[in-house]
Amino acid sequence: MSTEEAVVYPTYVILGSGGHTAEMCKITKALLQQQRAKDSDKYQPIRFVAANNDETSDRQLLAVLGDSGTDSLLRVPRSRNVGQSWLSSIFTIIYALLWSCWLIWRDRPQLVLCNGPGTCVPYCYAAYMWRLLGRLPANSRIVFVESFCRVETLSLSGRLLLPLVDMFVVHWPGLAKRYEDRPNLRYFGRLF
Repeated sequence: MSTEEAVVYPTYVILGSGGHTAEMCKITKALLQQQRAKDSDKYQPIRFVAANNDETSDRQLLAVLGDSGTDSLLRVPRSRNVGQSWLSSIFTIIYALLWSCWLIWRDRPQLVLCNGPGTCVPYCYAAYMWRLLGRLPANSRIVFVESFCRVETLSLSGRLLLPLVDMFVVHWPGLAKRYEDRPNLRYFGRLF
């Protein structure tokens, strides 16, 4: 076995407070059930990423995934707080981007899985950049699952990430039709 094969690349699951975390917990639970059925640990270890002031994600992770979810929870700077001015957001976004570049460089995730909180945007851009520069494995992937509540339009995070993610999943046929020219957009029906 080569040195490259012995390296374990984690899966990053980016959480956001409230509904975003609830959706990601459902997706992660389904992913873990699929792995158990195949007796595989392909996506292990999973590292959950949450903003440092997001208190609701801890409780939701514990309720859905048990203790295994909180063991691998990374606390990171939030890109933008609710109600924060756009001017001051420039500085917090830059700080969050630098932090995400360092974490992605350090951990080299094989999969970045997210669904729309602003916290995920810098991580997706960092993963995209490091993959282009050869730091991430060539088969690493960025998957964005648009929030279930986005029926007619994409979220701001979705609009920012659609051009660079490997797979962009929507829940509604009308939304899929609207972006049918995008080769990375997928509609599998409602996942929840």
